[in-house]
Amino acid sequence: MSNANPEAGRGPPPALGAYFIIPLLACGLTIYYLISTVGLIWEAKSTGIVIGVILLALCGAQIIRLGLKIARGEGTLGLGDLVENNLFNRQRLALLVLSALFIAALPLVGTTVGLFLVIVASIWVMGVRNWRVLVTTAAVTAATVHLLLIYLLGSQLPQGVFKNLFSFGGG
Repeated sequence: MSNANPEAGRGPPPALGAYFIIPLLACGLTIYYLISTVGLIWEAKSTGIVIGVILLALCGAQIIRLGLKIARGEGTLGLGDLVENNLFNRQRLALLVLSALFIAALPLVGTTVGLFLVIVASIWVMGVRNWRVLVTTAAVTAATVHLLLIYLLGSQLPQGVFKNLFSFGGG
């Protein structure tokens, strides 16, 4: 049996810092949601609390798992190729910008139209150029969200200036 270091020849430990981003953002968004719904009646916030607690527990488990790997020397807090200038990172940045624009434009254009536009733009950024796929995917998704959440459930999602266009006879 050799006394050689089993770690020799494996190269540097992987950069795990980027794997913290989504769990930390999810925790932040969940905490924001839980704080912002404190004043609502219990029926309105009970599902959010159950899902939020589960999400926080899962995110906590992921953060602990990654932290233990780093503590054992199996990884670093580095971001790896997450900050390199390559196609995938430019696409990620474009999707982030599109998401921010969607949120900012939501009160003006409304959920249905905004969702349609952001889906078309997002799929385009990811490389799909077939207009039928772009329009069909976005239209079916936006119509489904509108029908289920705005029309049937009567949720108060922003409907924007196009509210009467998608009213389905008074929904």
